[in-house]
Amino acid sequence: MSQLLLVDDEPMIVSSMVANDWAGIGIEGVHKAGSGLEALTILASTPIDIVVTDIRMPGMDGLQLCKHIQEHYPRTKCILLSGYGEFEYAKKAITYGTVNYLLKPVKDEELMGEVARVKELVEREWERIGSFEQARHTIRVHLPLLRANLLNDLLSGIRLPNTLLTERMNEYRLPFRAGERASMLLVRIDESEPAIGDSALHEYAVRNIACELLESWYEVWPGKDSFGYLCFLLQDKTGGESEAGGKRLENAARELVAKVGSFLRGPITVLVGEPRLFPLEIADQYRKSLNEFRKVPRSEQGIVILEGETRSQSRSLDSLYAPPGFQQLFEAGRWPDARTKLAGLETEMREKRLDTEEHVIEVVYALMNAFLYIAHLQGKTLMELTGFEADIASEQGMFTRLDGVMEWADMALRSLETSNVREFKDSKGVLISKIHRFIENRIADDVSLQAIADHVGLHPAYLSSLYKQESKENISDFIMRFRMEKASVLLRTTDIRIYELSGQLGFQNPPYFSKLFKYYYGVTPQDYRDRNGTLP
Repeated sequence: MSQLLLVDDEPMIVSSMVANDWAGIGIEGVHKAGSGLEALTILASTPIDIVVTDIRMPGMDGLQLCKHIQEHYPRTKCILLSGYGEFEYAKKAITYGTVNYLLKPVKDEELMGEVARVKELVEREWERIGSFEQARHTIRVHLPLLRANLLNDLLSGIRLPNTLLTERMNEYRLPFRAGERASMLLVRIDESEPAIGDSALHEYAVRNIACELLESWYEVWPGKDSFGYLCFLLQDKTGGESEAGGKRLENAARELVAKVGSFLRGPITVLVGEPRLFPLEIADQYRKSLNEFRKVPRSEQGIVILEGETRSQSRSLDSLYAPPGFQQLFEAGRWPDARTKLAGLETEMREKRLDTEEHVIEVVYALMNAFLYIAHLQGKTLMELTGFEADIASEQGMFTRLDGVMEWADMALRSLETSNVREFKDSKGVLISKIHRFIENRIADDVSLQAIADHVGLHPAYLSSLYKQESKENISDFIMRFRMEKASVLLRTTDIRIYELSGQLGFQNPPYFSKLFKYYYGVTPQDYRDRNGTLP
């Protein structure tokens, strides 16, 4: 049922029009207005389908009203009434989307007949909007997004029934053949700030270049995964599989790296996955390719990797775990030391080419645990403590790159430092921090309870009790843990002799050190070095 609005500044005329049997022609509601401005109020609050309006009205005339309706309610149809038959009015009325122009005085039958005609026009238009053809048009407009979403479903392991998958692929015009092999390219964009400025536009350009290079030989199904990699599922158009075909794909990948570097002035890294059966083995193919890519440092840019190539073994991040840890530094409010440790970690990762996604994730988890520990220690959420939500950083892709992680860590650290959640200026907090620094700096010398007490100016018994109350452990436990953790780092990362190492940690008797180390780690220092050493 349609809604009709009658507009005329002459009350008798508009009342006469309202009195017609509109329900007989399917008009559900009839509204009236004495001016164009009054009509605007009704239009703003009621969904009107047809407006019948006089041209000559004070304030806003009928032509102005029709223009406003066209601009703000484009599916509302207008019928103009006027006692003036000038052609110029008719031309303007058509310009403003008016469906008809009637001369006054108009007979009731003529007006109702015209409204009935326009009503049928409105109904056909809405039927067309809701029709299957319109739905197909909408699908075509959103086709790239729909295809990408379907590909992500397959990559994530979602198993669609064969009939449904076939139906979707036909609907999305994806000519991939089930039961035949398909290859995969993963593309990593290696610059967080591309030369063209807009990262989304840069990705779009990379995708276009890839499709242009590949579409001569392959059916190409492009997408983007949740880790920020561009994914291209490929199926040979000839339906064949040969060594030459594999070489052709490798050459296309190298050309893609070269073209993007030349025309977009930004490095990319490409991994060529081995062919797998479509669609059953696609998720497994993607997981294996992704695992290979996670071993590739970000510092390795502009290269092509073939799945199955031997990658260097992962090495441990020594500076991440070397004492004191981030949790201890945060808890003691030692912000300069925390920043120094963070800078040293970044330097190690860049110099040793440990800026792989695996190592970046390792750093994120270690830092996240430290931040969460401090937050929960204070009965707060991470957002409340740092003023920065980790989920936002993840959505922005900050956790896939070393520079992004360091930016996030710096922001969180600054927020933590300036927050009022815990007052690190409290005398006890300062005391614990002072004790830890003294031990760390003088671990090779005298770090007895008496020496520490002399340094902080407290009686040894009172100091021991206060430390236990604040730290939930004895000072001797902290000293032993620090010595053992530092020993483990030195054994893994240096060729220092064990007797020299024991001396650096304050042990005058190397066999005694070895005995304590074995008690702590379950193996002798030499066995630990043999099992965990990373020196070439």
